[in-house]
Amino acid sequence: MEKGPDPLIRDLDSADLPAAAAVVGRGMRDNPLHVRAFGDDPARREARLTALFTALLRRQHLAQGVILGASVDDRLVGVCGMIQPGRCRPTLAQTLRVLPTLVTGRGFGLTLRVVNWTSAWPRRDAGDPHWHLGPVAVERHLQGQGIGSLLLEECCRRLDAAGADAYLETDKAENLAFYERFGFQTVGDDIVQGVTSWFMVRTIRTLVSAAPARFAGPA
Repeated sequence: MEKGPDPLIRDLDSADLPAAAAVVGRGMRDNPLHVRAFGDDPARREARLTALFTALLRRQHLAQGVILGASVDDRLVGVCGMIQPGRCRPTLAQTLRVLPTLVTGRGFGLTLRVVNWTSAWPRRDAGDPHWHLGPVAVERHLQGQGIGSLLLEECCRRLDAAGADAYLETDKAENLAFYERFGFQTVGDDIVQGVTSWFMVRTIRTLVSAAPARFAGPA
């Protein structure tokens, strides 16, 4: 089969946010924690995740970091968010603004699950200055074709050029080996809403020690 064109990796702007949120909603619809938080109905999960990331991408990532997008034939197929150091823990006001989008009219149980989830991950956030990665998502039917790798390569290129550490969370065990390919190491895990979450860091100190020639200068 003939290989299609490589995705174009670029910074997204405000006009791209609806499409970016939709990619995240579709691409992360079946994550274990999202199933636990939003229920068994795939269509409802996708809609609620899209609503969540519509708010988060607009109110947090765009104002406080970078949103990378992967496009094929002008169609967005992958997203990687990067939040700058010191800005990744949402304030109470930010959390309160996002929650009504998700839970209005949908019951106390859902509200409680979302609050528990969105408060549990920030408590485990790395203490040292770092860029926070997430969300990282690719369209479901295109996963496993290298789009996520291209996004992470660009993300890590920027981290290396800046001499910056990075941190992320994942609730999918199969993601651990993927992120390890880019220098991330697991530093802990926890049970959140009955689902295991893993916490990973990528430190420049460790990378320089392991492969000093890699840091001759920015690409």
